[in-house]
Amino acid sequence: MKRVAIAFCCLVCVLSGLREAMAFNFYFGEAGTPGVDEVHIGSTAIVIPLGNILLARKDSEYVAIKFTKFWAENTTEVGTVFVSAGSDLYALYESYCQVDKTGDFSKSNVQVKKDKLSNTKPRGIGRFALSFGRDEIECGNIKLLWSGEGSVHFYHRGQPMGDYGVELSPTKWMDISQVNVFDPRLKWYKFDTDGTRRRVNIPIN
Repeated sequence: MKRVAIAFCCLVCVLSGLREAMAFNFYFGEAGTPGVDEVHIGSTAIVIPLGNILLARKDSEYVAIKFTKFWAENTTEVGTVFVSAGSDLYALYESYCQVDKTGDFSKSNVQVKKDKLSNTKPRGIGRFALSFGRDEIECGNIKLLWSGEGSVHFYHRGQPMGDYGVELSPTKWMDISQVNVFDPRLKWYKFDTDGTRRRVNIPIN
């Protein structure tokens, strides 16, 4: 009887860990996973391909974000009592912030930041399982949640999902010198408050 009780507790812990691990899988909905040259337009986030620039703006502040590397470590399909199934996710990114709010990234006063993001699978037992990492993109005064690969959410960690005035625009540009935030071809997206925007994958070009 004691062995059965121990086995049951272990099973509960593993299942709890698996539920936590699912949070690391970005939800693409009916659109499915985008190709390497496609951008995913979701209701809560945009997923940009590696190397392409994603623009963000809030009020009169403009920033640019580019991912330079994605990778995963410690990938397991089956969780244990202490470690959930899934992968530890990492990314390198660059962010550019124009402090004078003109949106002109050719000026010398552009603030450039290069940093590493991490989103690790939960470790621990049951409700005491914790995930450690740095999953917030910092661009001047704008901070945005990251959840793996090229995903950028319309809000930052600690905020309930919602519209906080942040708009995102995916671009085909790969160098900051190409960026023109006032290009009429840009399409700006906001958080899908009413849930009517269909999830789609579109060619980055």
